[in-house]
Amino acid sequence: MLITFQKLAIVKEERKRYSLEPFVQAPADAAHAFQAIFELENAAEEMFCALFLNTKHKIIGAAEISHGTLNSSVVHPRELFKRALFHNAAAVIIGHNHPSGDPEPSREDIELLTKLKEAGEILGISIIDQIIIGGDGNFYSFSQHPK
Repeated sequence: MLITFQKLAIVKEERKRYSLEPFVQAPADAAHAFQAIFELENAAEEMFCALFLNTKHKIIGAAEISHGTLNSSVVHPRELFKRALFHNAAAVIIGHNHPSGDPEPSREDIELLTKLKEAGEILGISIIDQIIIGGDGNFYSFSQHPK
């Protein structure tokens, strides 16, 4: 019987310096981080991104999870949590933009958050908020508007 062994290695792709609050204490901090790192307000297509946090909610990493079309982005829990595990994250804040400029969540946004929270509970990684970036500095935070 032939068995394949694999070695998992983490390679640091790059580091960049941003003018951000190191700890996410409010939804506005997360919205500002998504804007500074990913420039979501200016994106013409929907982008789904994540901020990875340690136990004290300090940002320890960030990643673009999915780049979609004008009004949708396909997100699978596996892609989000694979990166969260690589960062050794205790919690995640997810965020995406609405190129229309209206940050009001869609039914799909609500369903996705529910699915991701359930997956996170199994892994022991909390999804503490979902931020939707609209236009003109507007954003929607699910933690401020529980549905």
